[in-house]
Amino acid sequence: MTATTDIAGYQATKTFESAPGAVFDALTSADAITRWWAPATGPGIAGGELRLMFRGQEVRMRVDETAPPARVGWTVLASVPTPDWAGTAITFDIAPAGDGGTVLRFTHHGLTPQLECYSMCHAGWTQSLASLVDYVDRDGGNASG
Repeated sequence: MTATTDIAGYQATKTFESAPGAVFDALTSADAITRWWAPATGPGIAGGELRLMFRGQEVRMRVDETAPPARVGWTVLASVPTPDWAGTAITFDIAPAGDGGTVLRFTHHGLTPQLECYSMCHAGWTQSLASLVDYVDRDGGNASG
């Protein structure tokens, strides 16, 4: 995984053995999100609202965009465990790789080193994105919620 920060926020790139559709499905199903990230409810399609629970504390996200199988975008509406997240946006850009797999370009727009939660969130995304790869490619996942 490569990770960088810039004005846009935290960015990371992950590669998958699986096809883009499998990655897209893991980002748009509450059941799948529960397996790789945290307990989730709600519709993961554009116009929906996802509710995730982290150690009993809620994070609400509006699903802004679902363009199968190329892009998923969320806006954080409220976040009890990480108040700095409110108003930030998360995008997943999904592209086929030459070997039949997938490249995921992840950006958490607004998650910058200036935020109080940055170190904890950087570590959390590192773990959660690895869990996403494990879930998609090996039917594993290591949800943290």
